[in-house]
Amino acid sequence: MKLAECQEYIVLQPQSRLDLQGGNDLKEQVLAIEAEDPKLWIIDLANVEFIDSSGLGALVTALKSSRKQGCRLVLCHPSATVKLILEITQLDRVFEVFDELEAIFSTYSEPLSA
Repeated sequence: MKLAECQEYIVLQPQSRLDLQGGNDLKEQVLAIEAEDPKLWIIDLANVEFIDSSGLGALVTALKSSRKQGCRLVLCHPSATVKLILEITQLDRVFEVFDELEAIFSTYSEPLSA
């Protein structure tokens, strides 16, 4: 799990599989984010090739945690497979999903320096 942060946003980058192990890694990272950290959380799914119910549960945990802290969470760069799973589970209606980072920044209300 890679983590990149700057003053305006934080990027979580799960690697390869969001299964039981990958999902737990993501949950740990998300729950460690402090309330004073950036108000925009980005989960970059570009390297995720596989996602199961544990991975979906981790994404939902991340969304709940971000909302509890008054932050916005978005998903970006989902593969066709991940996008299909989000659609089948109707989680694409719950999450903001973007294909490119630039699209996220254009919809963000606070100034960001990418």
